[in-house]
Amino acid sequence: MSAATFLFYTVSCLFTGGLGVLFILFGAGTLSFDEAKVFLSSAGGIAVLFLSGACLIILLGYFLLLIYRNRLATARFSQEGERGKIEISPYAVQEFISGILQEELGITRFRVRLRHKEDGVAIYVHIALTPQERVAEIGSRIQETLTCRVMERTGIEVREVSVLVGKIRPHEQKPQEKDEEGDESENEL
Repeated sequence: MSAATFLFYTVSCLFTGGLGVLFILFGAGTLSFDEAKVFLSSAGGIAVLFLSGACLIILLGYFLLLIYRNRLATARFSQEGERGKIEISPYAVQEFISGILQEELGITRFRVRLRHKEDGVAIYVHIALTPQERVAEIGSRIQETLTCRVMERTGIEVREVSVLVGKIRPHEQKPQEKDEEGDESENEL
């Protein structure tokens, strides 16, 4: 998260929280509308009104941007066929990519996100590896395999494949059998 985004989120939280507290105080009768009217008619009150209005407009723009990004993320990938349009849902592409990661590359712990990019797709893969696996080698294999397979089987142009290794941890160990005395053995970490 960038510093500007963090600052925006902080100011938005403080602003909306402050409005909530003001509404509660007015509702409880702690603040009176007459006192607020006097303050809001002063120069400081007018500045607060303009600043509050500007913050609300900025929040509106932010929420509209979120709605736009969500619609874009769920938009179908389409191409023209000989007899009409062919559309593929992002969910179908994600499932296809998941199958490639599991069956062809043997990766079992991952998450896939897609984004429309320049008449194609950008693929973001978040994976977990074991300490024995080579990060650069596996990352390159994922990029090459997904670029080729997605294009050849779906016709969607792959513009980018980004791989993020989020965890490097050992395989989960199976519980050990009971030892000779009937007690279960435990591995201490």
